[in-house]
Amino acid sequence: MKNILLLTDFSQSSKNAIHYAAKLFENETINFHLVYIHKASAFTTADLMTTGTANLYASIVKSPKEDLEDLSKQLQSVYKNPKHTYTEHIDYDVFTDAVNQLIVLHNINLVVMGTNGVTGADEVVFGSHTLNVIRKVEAPTLIIPKDFEFSKPKVILLPLDEKDELNKKRIDQIFSLVGKTNRDYHVLRITDTAIDQTEDVTNLENVLKDNSYSYNQVSNVPMDQVVDTYLQTNAIDLEVFIIQKISFLERLFSGSPITKLSKIASVPLFILHD
Repeated sequence: MKNILLLTDFSQSSKNAIHYAAKLFENETINFHLVYIHKASAFTTADLMTTGTANLYASIVKSPKEDLEDLSKQLQSVYKNPKHTYTEHIDYDVFTDAVNQLIVLHNINLVVMGTNGVTGADEVVFGSHTLNVIRKVEAPTLIIPKDFEFSKPKVILLPLDEKDELNKKRIDQIFSLVGKTNRDYHVLRITDTAIDQTEDVTNLENVLKDNSYSYNQVSNVPMDQVVDTYLQTNAIDLEVFIIQKISFLERLFSGSPITKLSKIASVPLFILHD
C-alpha cells in the first residue's frame, strides 16, 4: 500500500491536484494523507490576548479541521473507491519542516500539491511553497498546474543535464507513477558540450524496453529554453525532473523571464531528487 501526502490550502488549485491523484491511482491501494499546514505566525501576541479562547480555537483549529473533514467526505462520495482511505492532518510548523516530519512519521511515498503556475514577479514560475518543497523536501513530488484537466500520462518528457544518471532506480520511480509499459518517453540530454551518447542509448534500451522512446542531445543551449521550446512543439502529459542539490533547479527556475517558462508551468511535474 502506498502512502501519499496531499497538501491543501483549500484553494481550487490544491483541490484540482488532489482530484488528479485520486484519478491517477484509482486502481491502487492508497492511504491518502490530507494535510493543511497553518501559518502560526499569522497570529500575533495581540491576537492571543484579545481573542476569546473559543474564537481562537475556531479560527486556528476548528475551521480547518472541519474543512479537511468535509473535503475527505467529498472525495469518498465522489469516487466511492474502496481501495482509497483518507486521513486528515493539521500542522502548525514551518511549511517544509511540517512536510518532512509527516513524510517520516507516515512513511510517505509521494507528495502531491497544486500550483497557480505563473503568478507574478515575486516568484519566477511557482509560488513560494511549491519552490520550497522542490528545494527542501526530498520525497518524490508531483506538482499539478492550476486547472489542468486529468488524463492518464502517456507521453513523458525526461530532461537530463550532464550529471543526471539514467538508472533503474529513477526509472522505477517513474514507473510507480505512470505504469511500466506502453508509454512514450522523450529523453533530452542537455549539456554544455557534446558528449558520447553510447551509455545513454544502452541504458534506455535496457530500462525502457517495454516502452517507446526517443533520445536527443542538445548542447550549448540554456536548460529553460530547451525544455520550454520542446513543450511548445510536442504534446507532453508529464515532465520528470531529477533535481540535484542546487545546479539543475537553479538553472531551470532561477533568473529566467516568466514568459520563457510559461509552458513548463502548464504541464504536471514529477520531481525526483539525487
